[in-house]
Amino acid sequence: MKVIVTLSSKGQFTLPAAIRATLGLKQGDQLEVSVDESGRSLTVSPVPDLAELSARISGYAKRRIPVTDVDAYYQENRRASAESRS
Repeated sequence: MKVIVTLSSKGQFTLPAAIRATLGLKQGDQLEVSVDESGRSLTVSPVPDLAELSARISGYAKRRIPVTDVDAYYQENRRASAESRS
């Protein structure tokens, strides 16, 4: 979707309602504005909120069970290490 917007005397422009709806933007949302290397075009992207970032990161992180018995953990990993060497 492309639209034409007009820059105000203060350097501001309004994102049309259709664009805001497509991006799921609401009042108070933050936007990141970047300029390409040629300096001829800009990109406006919503800044993800903390919950969205957390969901993205947790997808990469391995879920681990906390070690509550250090001796048992050591023995188990020692045994697995010895088996992999043989």
